[in-house]
Order: sequence, then structure tokens, then C-alpha cells
Amino acid sequence: MHRELTIENFKCFSERTKIKLGNITVCLGSNSVGKSSVIQACILLRQIYEQAALFKDTQVKDYNIQLNDVYGLQLGDAEHIKSSKSREDICLKIDEYEYNLISDNRSPMEMVVQNKYDIVKMSSEGGLFSKGFYYLNAERRGPRNYQIINSKMVDNCGVYGENTVHLLSVLGNRRVNEIKCYSMDEGKKVNTFSKQIEYWMDYVIPGIEINTNDMTDLRISKMNLRQPALDTGFLSPYNFGFGISYVLPIVLTGLMAERGSVFLVENPEAHLHPRGQSHIGYFLATMALAGVQVIVETHSEHVLNGIRIAALKHAMKPEDISINFFSIHVCGRETSHRVENIRLNERMDLETWPEGFLDQEEEDLRTLRKLRRK
Repeated sequence: MHRELTIENFKCFSERTKIKLGNITVCLGSNSVGKSSVIQACILLRQIYEQAALFKDTQVKDYNIQLNDVYGLQLGDAEHIKSSKSREDICLKIDEYEYNLISDNRSPMEMVVQNKYDIVKMSSEGGLFSKGFYYLNAERRGPRNYQIINSKMVDNCGVYGENTVHLLSVLGNRRVNEIKCYSMDEGKKVNTFSKQIEYWMDYVIPGIEINTNDMTDLRISKMNLRQPALDTGFLSPYNFGFGISYVLPIVLTGLMAERGSVFLVENPEAHLHPRGQSHIGYFLATMALAGVQVIVETHSEHVLNGIRIAALKHAMKPEDISINFFSIHVCGRETSHRVENIRLNERMDLETWPEGFLDQEEEDLRTLRKLRRK
């Protein structure tokens, strides 16, 4: 698993900035402080590996990476994502592998990779350089009556969750790795994908059953939902909240991700009740315990608390969890972006609590007390 990501001269990271990685990495902070840039840097590094693998046995020595459309990237022009106009390159480093990216004068929306490494050695490191790479964008698909079946072989849910329903139909009767199976109810022991999806989804959003059906002649895959407690039949996803459609690809991706792979997920808490947010954090920590390196961008303290609960329950080590707090510091006319790694102790208590870190509840309560005194 990767242990450190370094970014320099990319978007808000003008200075050389190190982000500590764990089995599960949590990126927290307010808006526009660099959390998404970490995810984007990982995607660029993944592209570098894929290009290196593509040209491995060819005479091609130089290759480019795309700044737009690949894995949902929308970075625009290469010159716009450099922090310093006086510096030509962007530096991205993952563990010992450091890459410098320079603009391609022929194509402003691509960048040329300068550094090269042995692809065989890279592949042996796993992580971003492994077969398994999974990414779910914050802009996931909401409720749909059906999804188009991709004509190509599908082995992931898609950046926006667009392949989820078909993939669930394909994997339905296959077995889930035992360590990933739901274990909080003795009566829920069936280890097929369809049942494990049902168990974990019920843990996050109680009382929902899912039915999928591939209509290959029409190239569509349908999904219907029902609430047994209300004695309803299976209905369109439009009759239910957004949370189900947003969380389903997270659960399916976690269950199918191979050991040693990387899973990037943005805003897993979207459209979830606080209890559901905590439970999806617990789920992601369980997947990390099974050997999937998970990198989460979130604004939710509940997601973090769910991770901490899973860590205590399953005896994870504090170093297995990396919590990174992103913030902006202003000194005079100078503005800098900082990343502070917050350590956990054996009890999963936070050892430091910097200003602005998940303190809005206390701020609001303090404001209420002041207003009441008036």
C-alpha cells in the first residue's frame, strides 16, 4: 500500500506538500482547500501507469496524459492548473516514484510525462499501479429507472455509478470475500453479492430491498426497490430517496475491489442521514481491513466516527488510519494551503484538534448560548 503522496505546483499546492496515506485515508476540510486536488493527483498518477503499461513493449518512449474526460477529470488547460507561472513543471510523487509533468505545446489539454520507471517494478508495488483501480466521483447518478448496458466488458461501477445496476446483475450469485461479509447479524450469513449488498445496504439505509433485471435485447438494466415494512411491491427508484442510488455503487465497489487495489470515493455521505453517514464510514473501514486501500474525501464527522468505531471493533492500528485536515492560512498578503495529519491513539481518540476541524456544532451551540443570554 502507498504511504505518502507529494504534490508540488499543482492547483492550490504551490509548495511541496506531503499527504500521509494509510490503509484508509480521510481528507477533511472546508470547501476549496485542496481535498479534490489530492483525488485528481491520484488519477493523474494512475493515468501515468496506464500509459506506461500501454507502451511497455513498443518503441514509444514519450507519452501524454489527459487533463479532461478520463476518469471524469475536468482540469481544463495545463497552464491553468500550475500554481506558479514561472515554473514549467508539475511534480507528483507517490512513495518513491516521482513524476514531472510539462505542458504539450501541441495540445494544451495534455501534459507530457518526463520521468519513466520500470513498469514491472511499478506493478509489483500495487496500489495505483495495480490492476484494480476504482473511483467514484461526487457527482454520482441519482435515481434512474434503468441504466444503459455498456457494450464493453464492465468490471467497475463507473466514475458516476453508471454501470452499477448491470454489474450487480452480473455478480449477483458470485461469492464475496469472507472478511468483507456483513457480520453484525447471525441470521445474515449468505455470502453472495446479491445478499451481501442487501445486508450492507440495510445497515446503511434500513428497510430497502433491491431487485435488478438485465434486458440485454434492449441493452438496458433495470432496478426496482421496495420497503417490506410498508408492504409495497417493487417500485421505481424515483419513489425513493437519492441516498440509495448514491450509496449503492460505494457498497458494490467496496465488495468487489481486489486486495491491494485502490478505491477513491468522494463525498460518501451525500444524501445520507447522519446514522447512514456513520455506517458508510464503518463499511469503508471494513473494506480497508480486507486489504483495499481506501481514500475518502468528506465533509462529515459522522463518516470519520464510523471509521473510528470500526477501527476499535476490529482492532485496527492507529497508523492504519490517516486523517488529513486541509486548511487555508492567511498571513498579511500571503495565503498558503496546509495539510495537517491528525494522529489517533490506541483508543481512537484524536490527539490534536486544530481550529476549524469539525467544530461547527460547537460554534453553533456557542452562538445559540450567546443569543439566549441576550
